[in-house]
Amino acid sequence: MELEAKKLQLHWLLQITKAINYNLPVANLFEIYQSVLKEHLGVGSLILLIHEGNWQIPVSFGFEGQLPFTDFDLVAAEVQKISEQNTETPIWFKYFETVVPVFHNDRPLAYALIGNLNDQIFPSKREIITYIHTITNLIVVAIENKRMAKESIRQAAVDRELELAAQMQTMLFPASFVKNSFMDIAATYIPHSSVGGDYYDYIPLNEHEALVCMADVSGKGISAALLMSNFQANLHALIKHTYTSLENLIIELNDCVNRSARGEKFITFFIAKINNATNEIEYINAGHNPPMLVHGNQIIILEQGTTGLGMFEELPFLNIGRLHFPQGSVLFCYTDGIIEMENHEGIAYGTELLEVLLLKHHGATTMEDLHSVMVASFDDYCKGIGYNDDVTFLSVRITG
Repeated sequence: MELEAKKLQLHWLLQITKAINYNLPVANLFEIYQSVLKEHLGVGSLILLIHEGNWQIPVSFGFEGQLPFTDFDLVAAEVQKISEQNTETPIWFKYFETVVPVFHNDRPLAYALIGNLNDQIFPSKREIITYIHTITNLIVVAIENKRMAKESIRQAAVDRELELAAQMQTMLFPASFVKNSFMDIAATYIPHSSVGGDYYDYIPLNEHEALVCMADVSGKGISAALLMSNFQANLHALIKHTYTSLENLIIELNDCVNRSARGEKFITFFIAKINNATNEIEYINAGHNPPMLVHGNQIIILEQGTTGLGMFEELPFLNIGRLHFPQGSVLFCYTDGIIEMENHEGIAYGTELLEVLLLKHHGATTMEDLHSVMVASFDDYCKGIGYNDDVTFLSVRITG
C-alpha cells in the first residue's frame, strides 16, 4: 500500500508540474488541483482561500453550495491567528480538520481549509496533509508567479508609455532660442519620474515683437503629453495664419482644448507679447501660476486673464494685462513644480521664497546665470530627496 501511495504521489506531482510548465491558464490549474484532491486523494471538503488583491475562494467543494462563512477577509485573519496559536478556534473551524498555509517571502498567499480526509489511500493522515501541502504550494506559487509576470509586463508597458510621453514632451520645447539684439531669454526643464504636461515657447513676430508662453496640462502620462502636443500645434497654426490679438488667440485656443480634451482635462496657460520699441508687455494669464515681473526691488504679479483653457465651453471673462517692461527688468514664468517642491520637513517652497530668490539674483549677468543659481537653490532646499513634479521655468530680460 505504501508503494502504491508513493507512485500516486509521484504521478500527480508530475502531472501538476507539466501543467505548470505548459503555462496552462489559471482556471485549468485550479481544475487540476480540485480533481487531484477530490477524486484521487479522497478529500471530502475543501476551501482554498487565495489572496489576489483581496481574499477570494477559487476552489471549494463538499458544502452543497453553501460555505460555512461569508467574510473571506475575516476568515483569513482568523486562520492567521490559528496558525500562530494565539487565539481560540472560531465556530466555523469545526467543519475542517486542518489548515494548509502557503507563504511567499513571509507573506500569506493562500490557506487550504481541509475536512473529511480519507485515510484509506495513504498510510496516515499526516502523510496526506504533507502531500496536500506540497501540491498546494506548487499550484499557488505558480499562480503567484503568473500574476507577477503579468504585472511585470504591465509595468513595462507603463514605463514605455512614460518614456514615449517624456520624448514627446521634450519635443514640444524649442531646441534653442533665436538670438536677437534686444532680448536675453533662458528656460529650464527638470523632468520628474512621472511625465507631466509642461510646455514653454518663444515665437518671434517681427523685428520688435515676440511672444513668450508657458502652459501646464492637468494630469500626467501620455494622454497629457498628447493633449499638450496638440495644443502646441494649434498655437503655432493660429499664430501663423489667424493671429490678430491675444484675446482672439485665447478664445480660439479654448475652443481647441475643448474639442481635444472633451472636458476631461484642462490647460493653464500664460502668454505675453513683448515689444522692445515701446518697452511694453501685453499678457493674458489663463489660470496659470502668476508670472513675476521683477524690476529693482519690486515684483509685479501678472494675474490678469481668464480661467484655465478647457474648463468652460465659453470663457466666463477675459482681461488683458498691460505693463511697462523697462530694460533690465526680468519676466519670470514658472509651473507649480517649483512652489510645491518640499524639503525634508514636508514644507513647500512656496512663492515667498521664490520672490526672495528673484529679488536677490535677477541682476545676474545673463538669464542662464540666473537659472544656474536658481537650480542650485532648489537642489539645496530639497537636499537630495528630489522634486515631486516637473520643474519648469523661463526668464526674459529686455537688454536694449
